[in-house]
Amino acid sequence: MCAERVTRFMTVAMLLVIMYFVGANTTIALALLAFMAVMMMIWGAFDFCPSIFMMKKILPSCYCKCEEKKEENE
Repeated sequence: MCAERVTRFMTVAMLLVIMYFVGANTTIALALLAFMAVMMMIWGAFDFCPSIFMMKKILPSCYCKCEEKKEENE
């Protein structure tokens, strides 16, 4: 698994949790939905996603050309 793919799965999981809270008619759903909307707007406006930034510290990027650069240097 790579950082971008795990982030997409986390986004889907968060949206499913929000849908559950909407179904349970709780007010936390609106706060979670607003948080997700703000994060998506930041990602769209600045091409920077904080969750991907953090996940790249743990997992490799899907778009890393590290192996190709390594082979070119040898």
